[in-house]
Amino acid sequence: MGKEQAFIIGDIHGMDQALDDILKKWDKASQQLVFVGDYIDRGHNSAATLQKVYALNQEEGAICLRGNHEQLLLDFLDHPMMNWNLYKRNGGTTTISNILEIPELQINTFSAKRIAKEVMQTLPWLRDWLSHLPYYYTFGEFIVVHAGVDLSLTDWRQTKPFDFIWIREPFHYKDNHTGHTIIFGHTPTMMLHQNFNDFSIWQEDRKIGIDTGAVYGGRLTAIVIDAHTVLETYQIETHKEN
Repeated sequence: MGKEQAFIIGDIHGMDQALDDILKKWDKASQQLVFVGDYIDRGHNSAATLQKVYALNQEEGAICLRGNHEQLLLDFLDHPMMNWNLYKRNGGTTTISNILEIPELQINTFSAKRIAKEVMQTLPWLRDWLSHLPYYYTFGEFIVVHAGVDLSLTDWRQTKPFDFIWIREPFHYKDNHTGHTIIFGHTPTMMLHQNFNDFSIWQEDRKIGIDTGAVYGGRLTAIVIDAHTVLETYQIETHKEN
């Protein structure tokens, strides 16, 4: 029998202490735990965050959605030479440094193939786990997704995999005709509010943005829903890493 509520956590980006703090608000007896993706990159401890999220998935049945940063890491592991520069530009060096426990400067002396091989030796479960992360989750009247869905389609489920994890403006500003409220991360809400000091949740047209800039000195957000309603919101303040 499914749980009556869901506890949905926004983009973590390696902010492991904020994750630990917000999980104290989760009631695992009554709430399905859901992560919207982007567990890694940019923050100071992506390895610890990955291990925590993976353990919650394996041991507590947490739903772990695929974010664009998980896809970037998976693409790098699958084709290191082709994708290393792109992954580096998106904060991947900090994640690799955490996983291999070596300084970032040292990583840059290694070949892409060597880095990928050592990551997979260190975390042998990682590649397979990343490759099976789902793109969306539905709970009652809600859709939970990393970036958004293609609202030009008659059936939002036909959204391309790329758009589920990368879409921005075409989703934010197109009318939501899905009949569902859509909870998403990916785009920091400061950008949606057009105010870089506003770390609040963004809500418009039955769309709820919960990437409240945890890795940018903002907050890590979780919301609690039942089948029809947002019941509660929690936010943990973070401090931008130097």
